[in-house]
Amino acid sequence: MKKLQSNTVLEIIELSKLLGDFGQIERVTRLPNGRPESDSHHSFSLALISFELATQFAPELDSKKILLYSLVHDLPELVTGDINTLTSTPEALALKFQQDKDAVKKVKGVFKNAPSIFDAIKAYELKEDEESLFVYWIDKMTTIPTHFYDNGKNLRALGIANRSDIEGWYERTLNKLDKHKRAHTSAVQILELTYLKMHDELLNE
Repeated sequence: MKKLQSNTVLEIIELSKLLGDFGQIERVTRLPNGRPESDSHHSFSLALISFELATQFAPELDSKKILLYSLVHDLPELVTGDINTLTSTPEALALKFQQDKDAVKKVKGVFKNAPSIFDAIKAYELKEDEESLFVYWIDKMTTIPTHFYDNGKNLRALGIANRSDIEGWYERTLNKLDKHKRAHTSAVQILELTYLKMHDELLNE
């Protein structure tokens, strides 16, 4: 066990600042009051939603890992910022994938005094365990409920105007997800069910 040292408080202050910066990164999704969602709010929401779903429908998974992966999964955006992928082309998604890989390398220096956090980021990015895959799939689902807050107004503003656009987004999402091993059945099912609700109820066209 590492011993506390005089500079530990300084390291905590620096970590707190980083997390403050993380909370200032605005996403394209919106909160119920119409304001942009922050990366920290998204990560907090993902953590609790993933935890609840896993404990109910995938109790064999490590819920502590799921919480940790959810909380750290977007920390590389301290380097890249948030990127809207709703209408991205395959080429744009490939570029984002490379940017994300590069960001993980750079973020190691950002979290030089928080090695356990960086280890969790790296483990999540590798997608080699069931827990990281579970979070990866649920992450794609958690954006969908935010579009029900305003009955699809922000969704249309982002370039998704009709059911055909929603189908295209879902197809691109599945192609991205299927580059990795399939997640737990419950994560796959909840994404599909949430997508179907968006497709069938949110836009009339």
